Amino acid sequence: MRSPMVSDDELVRRCKEGNPKYQALFYQKFAPMLMGICMRYARNVEDAQDLLHDSFVKIFTNIESVREDGSLDGWVRRITVNTAINAYHKKNRIPPAIEVDDVQEWIPDERIEMNDFLSEEMLLQFIQELPDGYRTIFNLFEIDGYSHLDIAKMTGGTYSTVRSQLFKAKRALKLKIEKYLSTEMKDLINKNNK
Repeated sequence: MRSPMVSDDELVRRCKEGNPKYQALFYQKFAPMLMGICMRYARNVEDAQDLLHDSFVKIFTNIESVREDGSLDGWVRRITVNTAINAYHKKNRIPPAIEVDDVQEWIPDERIEMNDFLSEEMLLQFIQELPDGYRTIFNLFEIDGYSHLDIAKMTGGTYSTVRSQLFKAKRALKLKIEKYLSTEMKDLINKNNK
C-alpha cells in the first residue's frame, strides 16, 4: 500500500497534533534514510534498530521545535546523529583521552575510494567492524561533515585525539579494503587461470 503524498509542512502539523496516522506516514518517509545513518554508527542491525527507535522517540517528543523555515531532513538527521553520539557516551565506551601534543600539524590523509570490487555493503561492514571510537569519529567527519573541533566537543575528546583517531580509522579501513581486494584479485586470477 502506497502512502498518500503529504507535504512536509502538513506532516509536521499533523504530527504536532498527535495524529497517529501522520506519525506512521512520518515514520515511513524517514525510517529508511535514518536507518542508514544508524547502521553507520552501530556495530550490528539490532543496535541500529535500537538507535532508530530512540531517534524516533526523540523526534516525536521534540516535534514542536520544528521550524517551518528549516530543513526537515536536516532536523531528523541531526537528531539521529545526536542520538548515536549519546548512545556512544551512555555505553561508556569513550576511549581514554590520549593527549597527542606532539602530533604533527599535518597528518597524511588516507584515501578510500570505491571500485568495481568493493560494494557499498562491504564498505559499511568494514566501517561497522571499526572500534567504537574510530567508527564514531570517522562517521562524524567523513560522512556527516562535522569539523575536528565540533567532534571534539561532541565526544568529549581533544582536537588532537580526534585527528589521531580519524587517521587511525582511515588507516584501519584502508588495510581492511586492501586485504579484501587482494583476496578478490587472487580469486579472480585463479578463476581466470582455470
